Amino acid sequence: MSDLIYSVSVPFKRKGKEVLKESEFILVLAIDLNWFNPEEAKNILNHAQRAGLVKRDGEIVTPAFDISSVEIPPGFRPGSDILLKNLEKKTLFDRIIERIIAGTGMEKRKVISLINKKQEELSKLVEIEVSAILVALEHGVAVNDLLEEEYEALVSPR
Repeated sequence: MSDLIYSVSVPFKRKGKEVLKESEFILVLAIDLNWFNPEEAKNILNHAQRAGLVKRDGEIVTPAFDISSVEIPPGFRPGSDILLKNLEKKTLFDRIIERIIAGTGMEKRKVISLINKKQEELSKLVEIEVSAILVALEHGVAVNDLLEEEYEALVSPR
């Protein structure tokens, strides 16, 4: 799993709650754990929302995946490059993979293997992102918000 998924999971696990206020989430990452400064912690939260890992309703933050399926490695601390990685625009394919990992708890290698298998089943007649979306849907992972983006990519000239 990625540092982002672990970093998002820790505040919920640490507080023992399934719902946190935005300020609680940020304080755990910035003050309790001293992993980030408050602005960086807010950036992590924003990226997690864009990646579909959390949902926000006003000040309320809820995970968009089963937190109990995430096992934080002992001594985990996010790599110093997590902020740089999160500032880069991830491809649609990467974001779908990240969602499948978060939603199922599968390792990245297994997810990619399933996507490749789906691609072969479809005789490579569709884009790899479509195969990834199908794998996500087969595993009950919500990707509805990404469908429009994929549709636009399919109909626009490359």
